[in-house]
This record gives sequence, structure tokens and C-alpha cells, in this order.
Amino acid sequence: MDNTFVVTTVEPGFRVCSYHTDRFKTGILSVNLVVPLAGNVAEKSLLPALLCASCRAYPDLLSLNRKLAELYGAELSPSVSKHGENLVLRISMTMIGDRFALDGESISLECARLLCKALFEPNVEDGAFLAAEVEREKRIRLDRIEALKSSKRSWAQKQMIELMCADEAYSLPILGREEDIRALTPEQLCTSWQDLLKTAFVQLQVVGDLEVEPITALFREYFDHVEDRNVVRGKTVVIPSAEAVKRGVEEQDIAQSKLVMGFRCGMHEPFENYAAMRTFTDLFGGGTYSRLFMNVREKQSLCYYCAARLTAAKGILTVQSGVETENAEKAEEEILKQLEEMKAGGVTAEDLEKSHRSMEDFFLSVFDTPEELDGWLFSQVTDDEFQTPEDLVAEMKQVTVEQVIEMANNVTLDTVFLLKGTGTGDDGEVD
Repeated sequence: MDNTFVVTTVEPGFRVCSYHTDRFKTGILSVNLVVPLAGNVAEKSLLPALLCASCRAYPDLLSLNRKLAELYGAELSPSVSKHGENLVLRISMTMIGDRFALDGESISLECARLLCKALFEPNVEDGAFLAAEVEREKRIRLDRIEALKSSKRSWAQKQMIELMCADEAYSLPILGREEDIRALTPEQLCTSWQDLLKTAFVQLQVVGDLEVEPITALFREYFDHVEDRNVVRGKTVVIPSAEAVKRGVEEQDIAQSKLVMGFRCGMHEPFENYAAMRTFTDLFGGGTYSRLFMNVREKQSLCYYCAARLTAAKGILTVQSGVETENAEKAEEEILKQLEEMKAGGVTAEDLEKSHRSMEDFFLSVFDTPEELDGWLFSQVTDDEFQTPEDLVAEMKQVTVEQVIEMANNVTLDTVFLLKGTGTGDDGEVD
């Protein structure tokens, strides 16, 4: 069906999520492999980049890029992300829609074949990836970690999460730890790849004017040849409330301090009361009408930016702000004051209407590009139940003022981390 989300469980541990439309010139095909966030993350998270570097059929970047050029300039890209206490390894391809190919070629099926070759037939010899490729990808990964250190806002967020979730798997960095990356061997990565194919939950995503059924059949055929496949699903631990406030400070030679506050949201399981909690987050620190923007940033000028973000898969709300060092304590106090006022009933029907309109526009913009549609599918990669943007908008419109106040009263401060500026150095970003 066109212009409709279709979710099909092909077999246990393997599902296909698609949105067929001819509105766009390009389409996206991606395979997402979900494993528990645990152990040596580096040996897993390096795999997508390594698999995209070459394969048996195209044993170097030159031959691989030549093949991509033949496929009308298709693009192959790796990524890794964290969804609750699950690690998602992703390889995606962007390509032209089949109707734009010459002589009736099925570009989507050809791209699917290449994606399968990358995933199932990598450059492996004698139980090991090629040493030169491994070393190259290790260097790239270490460079990415250094770049993260240079982006002070991202670094402060990372440090806060590691402090907040110190005894939880969620604290593990998705890029891996530097010492683990340096220690990786070609043999270790090959074993990790073999384990990945056997144990990962797989979500295949097809967006655009692409042939869903032949692509599905191709991937199913490849997975049928994986011996001893036994999917292992990770379970995210959600801590409903904070017992005491943890604090961390790190000094750096930067002009602007970064204040990051982590809150527990009262959830006992991932995505509990999601619509109401998302609405609370929006009114607390979402758009320009939010309390944090209007009061902490605009009225009192205590920060350069101040925004709240909900990570529902872990039951965590984060408030990030950029502040003058001398204003850090005042900014923290004012953020907590705004939360207390919402707990005391400081939410109006007018506030709720603004939030409803804004979030409706935001979620329905998913249909504007294939990238947004693919992202919507990807956002639910660890969910058992699929929800469309229209479903979520309808659910959010039912949220009441009373429910928002209830959500506010479930929120407790867990961790405060201050990246304290002690000089005039660059913070690596523009606020």
C-alpha cells in the first residue's frame, strides 16, 4: 500500500518496517541490528564502519565506491546509537527510486544485494578482518572521541549521564572506551561480527519507491544461512525516582560553563505515560513558549540556552544550559523553581493548546522527507508496538492539564554536572 506504514514480523527476531511512496526521488534502505548494551561496547560499535569499508565482492574502498557510482550514486553509511540499554548498529543506503532507473532496472534490489554483501560477506580471512582496515577504523573512531571532547555541550551531557547512571548499563559510551578501542584485534572483531548475526534483533526499513517484498525475501534468504541464530533482547532498567542528588564538577579553560541536570521521570518501565510526559517536557523546556526559555533565558538572562529533553526509553529528563560561571548556581535554582511552579499547578489550558499545536506540526513533519520517515521508523526500533505520527498526535491531544501537573510531580532531581569555565577558551560550538 502507498503512503501507509506497514510493519511485518517475518520471523521471531526479524521484522520489516516500510513506507511506500512515490513522492520522493530518493529512497532509503537500512538494516538495524539491536543487541544489549553491555560488555566491551567498542568491539560491537566499530562493526558498522568496518562492514561499510569493503566486502569480499568489493575488497577495497575504490572498488566499493565504483559500484556505488554504478548504482546511480547510491550512498552507504554506518552508524551506532543507544536506545535505552540497547545498542543499535545500523547500515543504511540512500538511492534513487526505481522508476528513475534506465531500462526498468530494480535499483532498490541491487542496492539490497550490496547491503547484504556488506553485512554477510565482509573482508574476512582466516577468522579475522583485514588488519590494515581495522587499524584505519580504530584511528577514525579515536578521532571521533577527540572531536566529542571538543564539543563541550556534548561532553558535559556525556559526563552527566556517566555520573547519573554509573551503576547502569546506560552509562556505557556508544563509541567505546579509548583503551578498549586500542586493544581491539582483527580476530576479536570477526568473532563479534559472527555473534552479531546470531543474536541481534533485526529491523529492516524500506522507505520510498522501493520494492519491499523482493528486498525482504533477499534478507530472509541470507539470515536463513546463519547457523544457530538465537536472538537476545536487552531489557532496560528504569529507575522511577532519585534517592539523593549527585554532583560533579569538571574545570576547563572555556569561556562559558555548561550546566547539565538529570531527572528521573517517575516511570517504572520505558515509555510509560509517554504522551503526557512528552507534553510536560515540551511545556517545561521545549519551544519558545516553555517555562525555561521564557523565564530562565529571556526574563532573567541567566543562560545562553536552556532546554529540556526527554529520553523516554530510559525514563530520564535532561536539562542543558550554557551559563556564565558566576550564574551557574542561580540558573540551577531558577530551573528547579520553574519545575516546582509546574508541580504546584502552573499550567494553563492556553499553555496546553500551544504545546499541542507545536507538537502536531513537529510530528506530522515526518512525512516531509524520506529521511524523516526513516527516522520515525528508527525511533521505534526497540518497541514491540508500532505507533504512527497521527496516532501519537491524537494521543497527545487527549492529554489534560491535570495529567501534565501529575507528570511534573513525578519528576525528581538525580544529578547535577557542571563543566566549569575558568578561562576564555573556545567551547567548540555556536550557541
